[in-house]
Amino acid sequence: MQEKDISRDSKRARHNAIIRLISDKSIETQEQLTDCLIKENFKVTQATVSRDIRELRLIKIADKNEKYRYALPGRESDSAIKARYTAVLTHAVITVQTAGNLVVVKTIPGSAQGCAMAIETLEFSNVVGVIAGDDTVFIALSNEVDALKFSEDLTKAVN
Repeated sequence: MQEKDISRDSKRARHNAIIRLISDKSIETQEQLTDCLIKENFKVTQATVSRDIRELRLIKIADKNEKYRYALPGRESDSAIKARYTAVLTHAVITVQTAGNLVVVKTIPGSAQGCAMAIETLEFSNVVGVIAGDDTVFIALSNEVDALKFSEDLTKAVN
C-alpha cells in the first residue's frame, strides 16, 4: 500500500487556492494573500506564501485603478499588454529616423532590446525584421513608403 504524501497534496491545494484567489480578487500584497489563505483554513506563513508566489511565477499587473495586483503570467488582457509595451517605447525612445526602407530608433542606453520586443509584439504593419543593439534599433520595412509610415506611427505612439 502506497502512503499518501500529505504535504504535496496540501501544497497542490494551496496553489490551486492561490490561483483561484488572485483570479477572483485584487490581491496586492503577500500579507493579503496570506490572510485570505488563513481564512480558508490553510496553515501558512508569509514565507510559505512568498515561496508559492515564486513557484507559481506570479507577476504583478496594473488593474483598472492603477494598483498592482498578483496575476498568472500570460493572463493579461491584450490592451494591458499593449499599454505596457507602449510605455516601454514612450520611456525609452529618444529619436526615430528613416533611411531608405530602414527606420533607426535611438533609445536610452540598455533599452534597445526592450524596444525591439515592444515593436515586434505590437505588430506594426509591414515590418520585415528588427535588430537591436544596446541603444539602437534597426527596423527593416518593405519599402521607403512603409518606412515613412512606420516612422510616423512610432513617433505618434511615443509622444
